[in-house]
Amino acid sequence: MSKLTSLYRQLEIIKLAKKESFTWGRVEEHLERKSEGTDLDLLISKRTLNRDLKEIQELFGIVIEFNFKAGKYQLNIEESSENHLEILESFETIQAFGRAQKLKGKVFFEERLARGTEYLKPLLDAIENQEQVMISYEKYWRGHAEYRKIRPVALKEYLHRWYVLAWNERDYLRFYGLDRIKSIESLPGKVSVPPTPDLETRFLETIGIINDPEQPVETVILTFTEFKGKYIQSMPLHPTQQILIDDGKILQISIRVKINYELISVILSHGDEVRVENPERLREMVRQKTENILNYLWVK
Repeated sequence: MSKLTSLYRQLEIIKLAKKESFTWGRVEEHLERKSEGTDLDLLISKRTLNRDLKEIQELFGIVIEFNFKAGKYQLNIEESSENHLEILESFETIQAFGRAQKLKGKVFFEERLARGTEYLKPLLDAIENQEQVMISYEKYWRGHAEYRKIRPVALKEYLHRWYVLAWNERDYLRFYGLDRIKSIESLPGKVSVPPTPDLETRFLETIGIINDPEQPVETVILTFTEFKGKYIQSMPLHPTQQILIDDGKILQISIRVKINYELISVILSHGDEVRVENPERLREMVRQKTENILNYLWVK
């Protein structure tokens, strides 16, 4: 049995578990139905199911266990990790992409250039082993690469780009875009790594990756048109988003973030369907940006 078949089957088991608790007979029926019209044979034995459930937990952090009292398999939400669901989404995208090849001219994917992903593994190894790496790194505004010794501590994705958060040679925490890394070399031996701040809190304080420690977290209040508001409710701008007004005419929300470049960019992306209510300095910054657009003030 191929590994690809196993992944297809495990994905179907996960989707079934997220939908409902199930008996052995129900999963048999589900996998048989999913096998129809394909070249895949997803039918398995109870022994293989138990092996699948173990692999699902190891690979995806999703715990599906048998409840003897109910006589059914069920998802253990408390023990499962939602952080692994992006892997499932990626696999489903790959499935869709495979089918799209047979439906050319009918399915259109957005083109994304996620360059630098080949460096994810060596960076993960460095984080896990507390090692230093040497990277050849090219900043957009310099036009040539420079060598840097960094001590990676975390990886973060934003807008389809990967970034590594690392201590530089002067013990400053800096983000480095993987798409700007030209080469990487592992430097063996453990290194001293300064205490890392609470990264979950750090990432929650901003939209994007820029987090100036000198800037305070502020309550940002935005008002959207009725039409745009529906999109903002279906895809919140930030995990702290709260609805203040939703009266069928406007949607007013609040988020708790630091004011940075990415926040202003997000606001500007909504054009004339958003208004900044608070804080006043953010309102002024957005107003100045719109004036610059109209007056070409960025052109020298």
